[in-house]
Amino acid sequence: MSKPPAGFRRARTPENKQVRALALIDAARTLALREGVRSVTLNEIAATAGVHASAVRRYFESREEIYLRLAATEWEGWAATLESELDGAGTLAARDLAAVLARTAAGRPLFCDLLAHVPLSLERSVSEESVRAFKIRALDAFDSAVAAIRRAVPDLSARDAADVVTALTAMVGSLWQIAHPSETMARVYEREPRLAHTAGEFLPRLARLLEPLVLGLLADGGAGESRG
Repeated sequence: MSKPPAGFRRARTPENKQVRALALIDAARTLALREGVRSVTLNEIAATAGVHASAVRRYFESREEIYLRLAATEWEGWAATLESELDGAGTLAARDLAAVLARTAAGRPLFCDLLAHVPLSLERSVSEESVRAFKIRALDAFDSAVAAIRRAVPDLSARDAADVVTALTAMVGSLWQIAHPSETMARVYEREPRLAHTAGEFLPRLARLLEPLVLGLLADGGAGESRG
């Protein structure tokens, strides 16, 4: 049996348990930002937080639950940042909206990284209760982002704005992973640079892809849904 980390003390009060749970979340965040979500193990999270690996399940059902909670927090943080950027900016052109969307997403690297992992593995590896809690928080943040976009671009319908957010997160989930390759892929790209044609320019490429989407939705006039 492995020994607890030096200085480890069992959390016995609700307050201490909350502190320990937050320490695990903070450790998971720090490791993910340094190594990438895909590389972080539960044992690493426990060791960084100063918690014995066998005790982690007192606070979370799995590594995936920890990262799903972080994903909800990142959704809320991104939506709040987007609202702050858009509110008071007046009516924006498609290019300006695309730039703000891309910049606010790129400014939250953990959000970008987690967007690919949420549907691929995190949601599939937790309890119904955990995934429901995540979905509620993420949907509230999604709705806040949609509302902020509509205030900045009133000619977009609610469905249009929702499609913009959906497309943004789908693009980010893919482009971020491509722009941050594994060590193996990085060596391949170094030996054969032409294979890395999709790996660079995360922020400008994201903005370029979003602009025609917004323009198309504006030109379409929100077919199928009233502008109200």
